[in-house]
Amino acid sequence: MERPVTLAAPPVTIRRIRPSDAAALERFYEALSDDSRRTRFFALTRGLRAGQSAAFCATDHAHREGFVALVHDEFAGRRIVGHLCLEPAGDGTAEMAVAVADELQGRGIGRRLLDAGVAWARSTGVTRMTATMLATNGAIDRLVASLGLPTTRRATEPDVIGIEVDLGPAAVAPRAA
Repeated sequence: MERPVTLAAPPVTIRRIRPSDAAALERFYEALSDDSRRTRFFALTRGLRAGQSAAFCATDHAHREGFVALVHDEFAGRRIVGHLCLEPAGDGTAEMAVAVADELQGRGIGRRLLDAGVAWARSTGVTRMTATMLATNGAIDRLVASLGLPTTRRATEPDVIGIEVDLGPAAVAPRAA
């Protein structure tokens, strides 16, 4: 009996998004499967328009932030294989949204993006991160749960779930004595 082989992710660099990433971000979203774009944007779309990608890449790094995961492709150079967007949602809260290239999902890239987002959020005084997801999106639900932080889930619509992650002092694991 053959066993499926899970390949390790190629070496990935996580960094803050830059205005110069706009065209690469458009290519990243265009390359996602229809299903991945639907679960990210809650709509069928071919990807981002130029204005949308420019807006995602124009963060102020104090209230809005974004991170990209990059791999080196021998033919195309560096390419974006993941994106985390953090938008202010008031009262110490940031709304998060994440996407990872279909062929690299389940290999820790989303978790590394979220770890970078949590570190940024805590450094800027954000105490709560929220996300809205389709109820059928178990992968994102597991990804958020893997943070090990206090999390609340609630149905907001019949097929939509809101998630709230507590980043406050109570969420920090106690230090070993």
